[in-house]
Amino acid sequence: MYGSAHGGHGRQSNGMPRAQSGQAHGDEQQTFDNYSEELDEMHGDHVDFDISLSNRNISRGNPTNDQDGIGPKSSKKRLQRLTFQQNQILQGEFSVCARPDKYRRRELSEITGLTEQQVKFWFQNKITQVKSLHKKEENYRLKVENVMLSDENKKLKEAQRNMFCPTCDPLPQNQLSPDMQTLKEQNNWLKLEISRLQAETLQNSGQSFQLDSSAENVGTRQNDIQMIAELTHNAMDEFIILSNSHGPLWLPVPGGSFEILNKMAYATQFDGKNSADITGFKTEATRASVVVMMGAKNIMDYLMDSECYASLCPGILSSAKTIKAYKWPTNVGYDGAMHLMTIETVFPSPLVPSRKCTFVRSCRELENGTTLIVDVSLDSSDGTFFKCRKMPSGVLIQPLDRNSCKIIVIEHVLVDDTGVQELYQPCLSGLMFGARRWVTSIARQCLRLRDTFDVITRNALRANSKGRKSLMKLADGLLVSYNNSIAGIPEDAWTMVCGAGTEQDIKIAHRRSHDRTNTAVVSVSASFQLPIPLRITFDLLRNNTLRAEWDVLVKGGVVREEACVSGSIEADDTVSILHVKVPNTSKIREAIMILQNSCYDVSGSFIVYSPIDTQLMNKILSPEDMAESKISLYPTGFSLLPVSESAEGGNGIALGEDGETLVTVGFQILLKLARGNDLYPESVAATIALMSENIATIKKSLINNQSHVECTR
Repeated sequence: MYGSAHGGHGRQSNGMPRAQSGQAHGDEQQTFDNYSEELDEMHGDHVDFDISLSNRNISRGNPTNDQDGIGPKSSKKRLQRLTFQQNQILQGEFSVCARPDKYRRRELSEITGLTEQQVKFWFQNKITQVKSLHKKEENYRLKVENVMLSDENKKLKEAQRNMFCPTCDPLPQNQLSPDMQTLKEQNNWLKLEISRLQAETLQNSGQSFQLDSSAENVGTRQNDIQMIAELTHNAMDEFIILSNSHGPLWLPVPGGSFEILNKMAYATQFDGKNSADITGFKTEATRASVVVMMGAKNIMDYLMDSECYASLCPGILSSAKTIKAYKWPTNVGYDGAMHLMTIETVFPSPLVPSRKCTFVRSCRELENGTTLIVDVSLDSSDGTFFKCRKMPSGVLIQPLDRNSCKIIVIEHVLVDDTGVQELYQPCLSGLMFGARRWVTSIARQCLRLRDTFDVITRNALRANSKGRKSLMKLADGLLVSYNNSIAGIPEDAWTMVCGAGTEQDIKIAHRRSHDRTNTAVVSVSASFQLPIPLRITFDLLRNNTLRAEWDVLVKGGVVREEACVSGSIEADDTVSILHVKVPNTSKIREAIMILQNSCYDVSGSFIVYSPIDTQLMNKILSPEDMAESKISLYPTGFSLLPVSESAEGGNGIALGEDGETLVTVGFQILLKLARGNDLYPESVAATIALMSENIATIKKSLINNQSHVECTR
């Protein structure tokens, strides 16, 4: 196609001088090369490979031919586009090994029909393209970091100007520095507060607020606005100290991108208040920060609205409800807002129970534009109502510009974790329900909600802005459905059939289907440990060329990616539409489509997918309005968590790069109900056998292909 467009460039006009002719020819060739490079960039990862078969050794100033006014034979650059099979083979090989050796290149040459030189150049160009994208992303991160450092530098300079030392800079008699004056006022306020609490203690016959466990008093506390205001005020003061502290209060996890609270330093800082674990309860306290691509006002809108809160953290929050609003500002902002909330958080494993928690959420806007959203529980400290109690936790939002801000999340709870199976006990230090998982989810959803990434589509699939939003909403719903079914949420909807959820004791639960009277949606799940690092496990499961080995939906067919929405350059956060061609015994190739939602993070990676009708997918991506809630999808997927010694050993290796992986595999299917709304025993036995066979196949496939991924490390 492009050869005909440039075919006339080889013959120069008789009146053109030799030097100018050579220069013109070189400019045309350079223009053609530049255009080809732009074409490659537009195609992204699936570029058409350009193979030049022209002779580039022709002299540009041959005097023999120039005298006749006829230039040398045009060096045409013919584009040889890769076929779908060639492109799929090279893309699959690149995903497992970016630098194949000469023996592997020779094999690829025989498989694809390309020369070894062409295969070599393809990998070189691909590596260059990926490096270029990484540089662009790194430049943006450095710009954001530069803004943050500039703000911090201004604060330090301001603090240095206001710094006072009584020895070096004595003030006139009877004059106090602003900091000293503030401390004195706080000290007087604390003395009055102690006196008031002592008086209340005597009147109430020694009954303490924090240790009182009666339901009556808890209900009374929820209506005592003055007491709640004081509690939230103290919680905010503590939260400010915890969020700004860079000293011994927080212990960094090597390579984990989050910090764990130092309990001894916390007890010293806050006089032992709330620092000791109550009998049967453990303290979990972590801190993490991230820069998100959304304005601070939009972040607050999601966090302060319980209905929107769950959509900002799909897969973590199964439910969030506002019970009572104590104070709600009438102005545009949320400064001073205070309301009572109940949430339920889940981790997608049958061996980890969900957590319910009730707390007061309050908001305060500081002078420098920073906003605090702080949570503190009102329920009794011995866990009378729920097995999780929030200590001062929350989110600090620092605006950077109109479309980005830095958030710091602190998750500090007292929790009864006796229901967590021992396989997951080592991960309770802050991964499953910690701050790192919250900031990762918020950052991921901010990118998706802003709709900044186009859907890379191929063939007949096309998507506009409305189609992209429908696709992302459907993918989030797929994740929520998968996580809730694995955790059995809500409890009154799911009926346990059998199993605890281990590899040897597979868990099966069912609920009645909404659209079919005699049919049940059956959730099958199990967790097991895999002797492969998290990073490699995720890459192997995401590799479409290896999918035919373990995925029952593929059954030995060919998988290709029809559309992809990527939230990161490395494609660790993507929503994809996969096209599967499955061979059939009747010599007719069946074709199915798969909607897949995947994300990599050490606090909990996931790959969730479901088959979907081709016509329905075209409607979702079309400009027509679609009611996503009416679409019934039955997800299959994996949730992954690292088991690594690097966090305790301090060897500096990033979490997920070594050690092993905790894998939860689950799927939903439709089965007929017997009388009494129970499943047929034969169906249960067949489902258990299917899951056991799938687990064995998955473990065998991943272990056998582990070495192919390690060659890129």
